[in-house]
Amino acid sequence: MNRVFLAGSLRAAPETAFTPMGQKIVVFPLWIEDGGFTIEVMATGDAGPAEIHRGTVGTRVMVSGTLTKSHMKSRDVFRLKANKILWMEE
Repeated sequence: MNRVFLAGSLRAAPETAFTPMGQKIVVFPLWIEDGGFTIEVMATGDAGPAEIHRGTVGTRVMVSGTLTKSHMKSRDVFRLKANKILWMEE
C-alpha cells in the first residue's frame, strides 16, 4: 500500500498546467518543517485544484496521496500525487 499523509506549508504560489486532454493540474511545493525538506505536490481532479489557489505562501496544508517517482535530468524525483487536500486554519 502506498498512502502518504504530510502536513506542511506552501513554499511558493501554486502553478496551473493542462494536459493535452485538457485536464487541469496544479503543482505546488510543500515545505515539511519536521523533516526539513520540500516535496512537490501534484493535484488533479478530485483533489480540488480549484481550491488550491486560495492558499498563499506560508499557508498550512495537509495532503494525502501516493508517492510517485519520475526520472528527470539524470536523477530520480519523488512527488506526492494528491488524493485529498485539507487547508488548516490557524
